[in-house]
Amino acid sequence: MNRHLVSNRPFVHRLLSKSAKTDQVLIITSYDYFLQKNDLNLLRNEYKEIILVPHTTDDDYLLNVTVSPLLDKYEKIHLVTNPQFDSQYHVIYELVVRRNKSIRITTVYDFCEKDLKKVYIPEDIEQTNPNLTSLLEFGRRVRYPKKIIDLAISSVLLAISLPVWLISFVIVKLQSPGPAFFYQERVGIFNKSFSCIKFRSMRLDAESNGASFSKKKDSRVFAYGGFMRLTRIDELPQIFNIFRRDISLIGPRPERPVFCESFDEVIPYYNQRHLVKPGITGYAQVMYSYGAGTSDARHKLMYDLYYIKNWSLQLELKIILLTIVVIFGRKGR
Repeated sequence: MNRHLVSNRPFVHRLLSKSAKTDQVLIITSYDYFLQKNDLNLLRNEYKEIILVPHTTDDDYLLNVTVSPLLDKYEKIHLVTNPQFDSQYHVIYELVVRRNKSIRITTVYDFCEKDLKKVYIPEDIEQTNPNLTSLLEFGRRVRYPKKIIDLAISSVLLAISLPVWLISFVIVKLQSPGPAFFYQERVGIFNKSFSCIKFRSMRLDAESNGASFSKKKDSRVFAYGGFMRLTRIDELPQIFNIFRRDISLIGPRPERPVFCESFDEVIPYYNQRHLVKPGITGYAQVMYSYGAGTSDARHKLMYDLYYIKNWSLQLELKIILLTIVVIFGRKGR
């Protein structure tokens, strides 16, 4: 269960809202792992009450304890269900209809995409999302405006950040002897590898024991390296990756081959994030808090695939603005 949820019954997680716009209750009978703190805050503004029902075969409990009390208080029920492995919604639906209440049924696939602005990724590699069957690479309609944005913003950013480059180069050399720049193999569009350029923020022996995820408070990071990571200064050299057409300004974060291979084996649709160029920043980076590992990669993929599937100029500009907020709010990795 999501660590942000508070349980007050053996099976049911109940969340109340006093600021909802509609007199409506939301019941989710799918696994609730896809709901994060930001999602719940968003839903609390829409619904009077949110009920998260884990899987159970106890239909009597489901009806008498979970649903019946709600029907005494509310006229409208919004039921979210996963058709692939969930039969509970049939039980709830029949009870609601018998009580002559209004009910709206939404699949978890549509609910995530329309209400939460992300794509639902199943927990099991064998499960599918029918909304992702036709996901395609970016066509000319998307590539051309993205290329203009990439070159324009990168050129301006390079010009105004040159003093920061010089200062960072000197401080890195003083605090951690060795090269100021760091080159690392990353996976790009269509699974093609490229050399990602960054300012070095870790000690030279940071991976003496093998590849590992960086952490929020990583002991391998020297003092100024931590500041660069917090303010995203370490990402500035990737401007040259944009000029070399390795990456875009906005896109899924480029990952290392060893991690991509691992994630691809256990996370459905993970490889589809490589249908487009990776980016210095992206929808997942600004929408999801810091994290590392399979669980976090799955959650970030929900945002990356939403970006690919629903690209628009408005979404592109929104990500740029949110990135600025993240940088000046010092919410870096």
